[in-house]
Amino acid sequence: MLFTPQPAADRCSLTRSHSADQRAGIRVWQHIALFLLAYALVITRKPDAIFHAQFWAEDGKAWFADAYNLGPWRPFLRAEAGYFQTLPRIAADLSLLAPLRLAPLVLNIVAIAIHVLPVNFLMSSCSAVWGPRWFRALLAATYIAIPSSPEICANITNEQWILAFCAFLLLVGSPAQSRADRVVDLSFISLSGLTGPFCIFLLPISLLAALRRTDRGRWVPVVILSVCCVIQAIGLTIVSPSARTAWGVLGARFDLLVRILGGNVFLGALIGANNLAIAPGAHAFTMLAIAAAAGFIIATIALLRAPVPMRLMALYAILLVAAALALPSSYAPPGSTQWEMIAGAGAVRYWFLPTLVFIWLLLYGVFSRGRALKITSGVLLCCVCFGIAIQWRRPAFPEMHYDVQLQRLEAAPIGTTLWIPINPEGWHMRLVKHGGREQ
Repeated sequence: MLFTPQPAADRCSLTRSHSADQRAGIRVWQHIALFLLAYALVITRKPDAIFHAQFWAEDGKAWFADAYNLGPWRPFLRAEAGYFQTLPRIAADLSLLAPLRLAPLVLNIVAIAIHVLPVNFLMSSCSAVWGPRWFRALLAATYIAIPSSPEICANITNEQWILAFCAFLLLVGSPAQSRADRVVDLSFISLSGLTGPFCIFLLPISLLAALRRTDRGRWVPVVILSVCCVIQAIGLTIVSPSARTAWGVLGARFDLLVRILGGNVFLGALIGANNLAIAPGAHAFTMLAIAAAAGFIIATIALLRAPVPMRLMALYAILLVAAALALPSSYAPPGSTQWEMIAGAGAVRYWFLPTLVFIWLLLYGVFSRGRALKITSGVLLCCVCFGIAIQWRRPAFPEMHYDVQLQRLEAAPIGTTLWIPINPEGWHMRLVKHGGREQ
């Protein structure tokens, strides 16, 4: 939506003229086919999301429970963890239209639909700034197949990260050519801005983008994201002022930072989710330090040869990771710190974007003019392929016997409060039985 291609033939062969590719968008039926193909691929990674759907964390505890207990409208004024969450609230309202036994399935269907949207955005003409169409197909394929961060897959709670990524792609893309396209783009940006804290990090991206554009509408996304930041600030400071307090001791340490970057980001991009960041001993730390230093050097060299949108994506990822490390949304158990906890959480959402950035930079590196960068990137991409192969299937959630809990709810008198166990272990969903349709 925002950038015109920047010629840089001296940096990367991908940035050679591809004006014909820019002008030629794919047709509607091709977009539909791409969407269905990507949708099917995500299901193969997490088949239980469709064939044995269960609630996950806030999917049940917050979004569906609030919609069921409070009705379809009141929950939109409630802040969760200090922020308004519009997307999962909408999905929860849609799940109310189905029988209660199908509610987790409805949420997962919506979640997967959001998850595959970046594929369509990357393959549309607005994303020609990323390179020719065949290269964008590689970017889209690695996005779907990324070996790390299984936490972001087919649950509506964490699809806010993907919705924000969609907004980012629109912000750094070419300008929309029609009024309808502009309305769609701004709607996605607005929805993302009202779903979680991501508008805070997208706002500087939109400012940088606006400064590079000359069209009349270049400041509209800036205004929208600014308003969203104000709304989210109200949620954090007025509606739910205590939501981000008493999360535990932060425990920031340089050695933990090295372990996190080496194990969860750079090695995580190559082999997927792992526990290497908490491997004990000096030898393990040395290996992680080498991985962090080498990964940083390779990423920096590739970034110097990448187009402007890729550089902005790296900036966006850095902002998100910095915020996640400064204010992690996780409770540290007694005797532990938040950094120690997230260092051992190699599968969580925090590492999704930085690992994707590193993989995409390797793709740009393979097609750069530097021989050393070409070879190094090629070798590391082979490791990524290995990581994809061994971590394609996301682990199924443990059985929580949701059907048995529905029988309890059906047999309970109206007004009864039931605590229904959901994933992950130890979480519960509070439902107050009402007279509506249950099954």
